[in-house]
Amino acid sequence: MATLEQEMRDVQTRLTHLEAMIHRLVRDTPQAGDVGAEVPRDQTQLLAWLKTHGLVRDPTAEECRIAAEWDGLSEADKQAHIEAMHRLVLHPPLSQILLDQRH
Repeated sequence: MATLEQEMRDVQTRLTHLEAMIHRLVRDTPQAGDVGAEVPRDQTQLLAWLKTHGLVRDPTAEECRIAAEWDGLSEADKQAHIEAMHRLVLHPPLSQILLDQRH
């Protein structure tokens, strides 16, 4: 449980950092045809802004189904899965796969 709580704190920290970066980008980037555009003030407005600009999207039906399956798992099953993913070793590493796909 402590690991999941730490992961949630980490995600919240990263989200706060991402929101700050987006606010700076919106403030510093002129918006063509969007005179006087305001920086989103709260998370709901920010999410709507991100969707409008194609940076995020609503989940698909499949993603919603998978999320519902995850939500239905016991905390012990969730933790076991998280631990298994932390021990996962990819050959080649994911970073190498991404680099290879860019060429």
